[in-house]
Order: sequence, then C-alpha cells, then structure tokens
Amino acid sequence: MAKQCKKFYRDGFGSRHNSLFSPGPDFHLNACVGRNGGPARLTRYAKGYFEAGARLVKSLQEDPIEVDWLVYPLVMVYRHGIETALKHLGKVLPALFDETAEVKLTHKLMDNWNLVRRYLARLEVEAKEIEHVEGKLAEFIQIDPNGETFRYPEARDGTRHLEDTSLINVEVFGEGMAYVATFLEGCCDWADHLYEQKCEMASYFGQD
Repeated sequence: MAKQCKKFYRDGFGSRHNSLFSPGPDFHLNACVGRNGGPARLTRYAKGYFEAGARLVKSLQEDPIEVDWLVYPLVMVYRHGIETALKHLGKVLPALFDETAEVKLTHKLMDNWNLVRRYLARLEVEAKEIEHVEGKLAEFIQIDPNGETFRYPEARDGTRHLEDTSLINVEVFGEGMAYVATFLEGCCDWADHLYEQKCEMASYFGQD
C-alpha cells in the first residue's frame, strides 16, 4: 500500500498543497494523507502518536540532552494516542453488540475508558489486563487530569502546573505507556476484525 500511494502522489493525486505541506524529492518521506492511500481513521492517528512516543523515548535513551524540554511533547503524544484509541473503541465496540453509545468528545480519558472497559469485559478480555491499564490511566490523570498540564506551564487561573512533581523519568514513563499502547492497539485491531466479520456475515446471510 505504501508504494502504491506514493505512486498516486507522483502521478499528481491531490492538489491542495503549499510550500510547507507538499511532496519532497525523497519519496520515501512523502506521507500519504487524505484520499491518498485511503481515508485515515482514528486508529491510524492513535498508532502514529504511539509510535512517535516510542521513538522519542528511544531517542532520549540514546541521547538525553534536552530531556527537560522533550518530556512535554512526549507526554502529550502518548496522551493523544490514548485519547484517539479510546474514541475509536467507543464507536466500534458497541456496534459489535448492535448497540450505540455516546463517545465523549472531551480530553478526559476516563469518560471514554469507562465506556470501553464495560464492552471489553463483555468480550471477556482478561480482568487483570483491564485493571492494569486502568491503573496506568488513573496515574496519568492524577498528574494530568485534563490534557493541559504538559501543554501549558500554567492553568487558566494562573496556577502553575507540576509544582508538586519534581522528576519524571522518561524511560519509566515510556515503559508504562508501551504497555498501554500495546493493549489499546491490540484491542483496536481485534475490534475492527470482529466488526468486519460481523459485516461479512450480515452481508452473506442478507444475500440468501
């Protein structure tokens, strides 16, 4: 698919570009977006954020210079990966049971996690795994409850963030996030597979 979508781009697929968002001479670095390569779903975004976080942790392990600055985008990319993965699962999982549920369009992780975990339990995902992930999410929001702690140095009322937190080890944080990311990516892939099977069965019996 990657080679195919690169070819589409070289053939002139898509026209809305400027000097910043445009193809470049090294076609390996031309990212396929929009209609080029198929429309992106929340899962593509989530996997991108998780991978970006993992690469940043690896980079900092090899060269920790500027870790005091890079911890902020590191936390933010993982948080947004979690947020997008949960919103995707919040849409797909209820459909497996022919149900609908309202996905919360907020930055509060637990709102959508509480929805997702109920369906994961109904699908008999191991309780220990669910509890472990929930524990990590609880620790996350203890420090960053609304997605602003690592985005801005101060809250809207002027209170400075992280006043009671002095050190964050990116390797320790990365290990915890790697578990959460692996779990959520696996759930997304599994849920998508189950939904595709459900649609195929419905189509098959609908034709008879």
